Amino acid sequence: MTEEAQSGYYQAIAREFLRRRGAPFFLSPRDLAVISGWESDGIPLRVVLEGVGRAFENRRDRARGTKGLPLAFCDAQVRKAMAQHADRGAGRRRSAATPRSEKADLARREVERSLRGPAAGEPELRALLEKAAALLAAEPADEAALEAIDEAVDGLLWRRTGRVRPAAPPAAAAARTRSVKEERRKLRIPYVSLFYY
Repeated sequence: MTEEAQSGYYQAIAREFLRRRGAPFFLSPRDLAVISGWESDGIPLRVVLEGVGRAFENRRDRARGTKGLPLAFCDAQVRKAMAQHADRGAGRRRSAATPRSEKADLARREVERSLRGPAAGEPELRALLEKAAALLAAEPADEAALEAIDEAVDGLLWRRTGRVRPAAPPAAAAARTRSVKEERRKLRIPYVSLFYY
C-alpha cells in the first residue's frame, strides 16, 4: 500500500470511529496498532467501516455509552465482516487492485452521470459535483478535497431534509446517515471519494 493510500486508510477509519464514538478526540497508540493489524491482514477499507458500524449498532442496542471505547472494541465485528466478505467472494477470480487512475475515471463518470440527473437542477449540488469532476480529471486526484466535497454534499442533503438539529446523540447520527443516503439515492448522487471505488 502506498504511503498516500495508507494515510487515507488510517484517516477514513479514524474519522468513522471517532464520529461513531461521539468523542472528538484522537486515536491512542493502541488504536493505531489495531488499524495497522487490519491493514497487515489485508482487510479492505469498506469492510473495516462495515465492521465498525456493526460494532456501534450492536452497542447502541444494549443502551451503553460509547465515549470511552477503544478501537479494539470493533475488532470482532471487523473480523466477522471480513469473513463474510471472503465468503461473498468465494469462487470469483482474483484480479489486481484497481489502480487509482481507474478509480478516479470511474468516479468521474459517475459524477458526470449524476450531472445529467435530478441533481443538475440543484445549483449548490451541481457546483460541488462539477468541482468533483474537475478534481477527478486531474492527475493525481486530490483525495482530501474529494472527501471534503462528500462532506459538503452530505451537509446540503441533510439540510434539505429539514430535520437539522444541534449536536446529535448516536441514534440521531445514524438517522442522519440513513436520511442522507436516501437523498443521495433519490438524486442519484455518487460519493466522489476514491475510497468508495
